Amino acid sequence: MANSINEKVILLLDDEENNLFSFKSAFKRHFKVHTALNANEALKILEKEPVQVFITDQRMPDITGIEFIHQAKKVSPNMVCMLMTGYSDLEATIKAINEGH
Repeated sequence: MANSINEKVILLLDDEENNLFSFKSAFKRHFKVHTALNANEALKILEKEPVQVFITDQRMPDITGIEFIHQAKKVSPNMVCMLMTGYSDLEATIKAINEGH
């Protein structure tokens, strides 16, 4: 599906369905919002549509946010990536900053 030139697309990856619902509700008026409960869903979206902003949870059952960002950047190298966590993952934050994500 093609986007209009001015349409901004955001993808949120989080294993908590309530977070996905809340995020989409808050931002759908201003952005095209895609959500994914797992890495496979997120990769399918990235392969189909250009995404300008990608937000991921750090702690998920099958993959960390940083690990997924590495995969996602291979598919969509120009998108802005944001890592979020409810924990004090200082090591993950430092790694993400050092790797340019």
